[in-house]
Amino acid sequence: MESSKPGKSVYARVGVWLNEDTGHIHLTIPGSGWFHTTVNANDGSIRCHKNLYAKLGRLLREQGAPAPSPELTPDNPKQSVGRVGGA
Repeated sequence: MESSKPGKSVYARVGVWLNEDTGHIHLTIPGSGWFHTTVNANDGSIRCHKNLYAKLGRLLREQGAPAPSPELTPDNPKQSVGRVGGA
């Protein structure tokens, strides 16, 4: 793991994958022994974070890994055409 020169940022190797059975995206820091969490786009879920889910879904898709449906990840550039500003 690396830190920025001012020491305010940490650059970690992160594993990201989709559990195709649950639709949850997993995040882990290999070798940490403790960092493993999930994110989803399910309203009402404590793990719901639609923006992060969309961005991670796009990352997975662009890297050729199993990814959520583009309809579930509105960060998809084709669906963003015509949007004004950011949300």
